[in-house]
Order: sequence, then C-alpha cells, then structure tokens
Amino acid sequence: MKILTLIDSFKGTITSKRLGEITKEVLTPYGHFVKSYAISDGGDGFLDAISENIALKEVKCQVHDPLMRLIDTNYLVSETTAYIELAKASGINLLKENELNPSETTTFGFGEMIKDAIEKGYKDIVIGIGGSATNDGGSGFLEALGVVFNFGEIKNMNNQKLQLIKSIDTKLLESRIKDVSFTVLSDVTNPLLGPNGATYVFSPQKGAKKEMLPQLEKNMSNYSSFNPTFINYPGSGAAGGVGYALKTYLKAEVISGIDYILKLVDYENIYKEYDLIITGEGKIDSQSLQGKVISSIMDKTKERNLLLVCAINELDKNIITNSNNKLDIISIVNENVTKEMSINNPEYYYKKMLKNKFN
Repeated sequence: MKILTLIDSFKGTITSKRLGEITKEVLTPYGHFVKSYAISDGGDGFLDAISENIALKEVKCQVHDPLMRLIDTNYLVSETTAYIELAKASGINLLKENELNPSETTTFGFGEMIKDAIEKGYKDIVIGIGGSATNDGGSGFLEALGVVFNFGEIKNMNNQKLQLIKSIDTKLLESRIKDVSFTVLSDVTNPLLGPNGATYVFSPQKGAKKEMLPQLEKNMSNYSSFNPTFINYPGSGAAGGVGYALKTYLKAEVISGIDYILKLVDYENIYKEYDLIITGEGKIDSQSLQGKVISSIMDKTKERNLLLVCAINELDKNIITNSNNKLDIISIVNENVTKEMSINNPEYYYKKMLKNKFN
C-alpha cells in the first residue's frame, strides 16, 4: 500500500516531523511505501513544515519568553522573506504547567523576533501564530515594535495592564514597518471578543480559571475599543488576540495556515498517488473540524482511505462525517493506556497504536 502522512504535532510530546518518521519506521516492515511531510496550521512545527519545502537559512536571536525571561530562539529566512513562529518566543510549550497564567503572559518576545527580522532588512514576513501562552491582544509584541501606551507610563504589557490603557501611540511602529508586508498563518476563525473569542475559548487552555474570564475579557475590550475595526474579523481571536493586532496595526494579510502549507506541498495533486492518507493531531475534538489540519485535509481529499491518528479522541467516530472518503480514527489513550502513560512515553505508545492497527 502507498501511504501519505501529514500529521500535526502532538503538542508537547511528538513533533510533526517525528510523527512522520515513526510512522514510516513502523509501517515499512509491513511492506508499505510511506511518504511523510511535516505539517502545521501555523502553530508548533510551522518552521519544520516550511523548511522541508523551501531552502532556508537559520537566524538565531535572543528574546524574552512569555514571562519575560531571556531565551535563545530562531527563525528562518530566504533572500527577502523571514519565516517566524510565534510559539518559539511566546509559546505555551515554553512554560511549565504551574506557570500558565494568561493574565500575566506577554507576546513581547514575539515582537522582538519581528523587530530583529526588520532590522536585518527582510521586507516580507510570514508568521505562524498558533500555540501561544498569551491573552494580551498582541499588546506585548506591539510594545516591542515601538507602540507606546499611556505616553510610556505602562510597560511590559500583558492582559492585566490592558485595563489601564488610555492612549495608544503607533508613530514609531508605522515608521518601522512602512516598507514591510506581513502574511499571517492562522488556525482559527474566532473573533477577538465574545463567547467565541480569544478569552472564553482559548484562555482556559492557557491556565485561566473560570472566575478569571470576565476580567480578562473586560481588559481586552478596553484595549480594543481604541481601534475596533477588526474586532470581529475571522481570526482576530487567534493567539490570544495576536491576530487582531497583526490585522489592525500591521495591516497583515491573514490566511489559513494549513491551506498555505498544503499548497506548498501541492497536496491536491500528490495525494492522488496514494491509497491511504494518515493525518491527525494530539487531541481530536470539535475544534479539529474548524479550519485545522484535519478538517482541511478531509475537505481536499476525495475517494481515498483516510486515517485520523491522535493521542486523545473526544469525538464519537460517527459524528465525523466525510462522504468523500472511507474514514477511521485511532487514539493512543484507551481502556488500556492512560493519558499519563501516553505523555510519559509518547513514542512507544504511538508505535504500539500503529502496530495494533496494521498488524
């Protein structure tokens, strides 16, 4: 059987690239031909997915993490374009579980990466914004790029400081970016505010307790009231409001992250050469069917066997309808394997899951 794998990272455990390698290692001895691509919807693994398909150079830099600690990170460049992954500066993967707090985390380091690329002369900047640990509306990265809040009276921006904003000065930012274009790869279509917005949908995943949500939302509402044009723009709620700030203040073009990557690998033509398509992500839930890797691949694939792999599946197989293909789902966590077992030894249990399926 000819098998094509495009599996999103199992966040915090196995990268997309490694998932493809493991799948090939396990299935090749069974007589299958396996081709894999690293894939990303703009979050974790975005640079891996890009670098597999474009010859790029690495640029190293030092920036601040979501809690303003200095870290070493990197982005990739071609002749005129810089490819930046927000998660490498402001990602949830950079924090321990007890450090998660979207009231205090900031995207300042993400802004430092953009500033570094601009200062090095890159005129086209492509940004993947998934996987953030933040809910600061992008105020942190705007500050790093020269935006001044309250005439400089408030600094080190994060969500809790959004309630203090009385003025926003963007003159230095506008001067800095006037010859630079920005393309944003996003994995969500949520607005900035409201029950489907950044705070209520995503902050609980970033450490927000239920009682924190009204204040987080109130702070975000005050901040966005100074420039409300794109509050309801699809994707404004991405990365804790970073999508809103990029669209509003950097005039960025916002596009589907997974569609960008699939176009790069020419997916709509190459998949037809294969009998089975394997895709998936760490947890399959209702969000998986809304503009993420799985939903886009399902939409673009016709008349093939499609296998969804994951660590945790929260959907009934019968709920996921896909008339274009024969569909199946397998997960690591089941009656014999706990979530803790999977997290502690993810590669072992991923291999075991595949062997059980194909043996």
